[in-house]
Amino acid sequence: MPPVQMESEHPDDDRIRVERRDDGAVVVRVRSSGTGAEKLPDAVFAFRCGDPQYAYWLARLRPGDDPPR
Repeated sequence: MPPVQMESEHPDDDRIRVERRDDGAVVVRVRSSGTGAEKLPDAVFAFRCGDPQYAYWLARLRPGDDPPR
């Protein structure tokens, strides 16, 4: 199953991608806004059921997607 990406509803959505992996984890990727030598690496966060922010990021997936079981 390919990663599920969110639809744009929030101001920074052009820099944020939310995916749900097959194991149920929600992965949030935030692109760096710097340029050239000043550009930082992209930030990647993973949340699993029980993590405080898991439900928030799961809700940011496209409407109609089933949560992992």
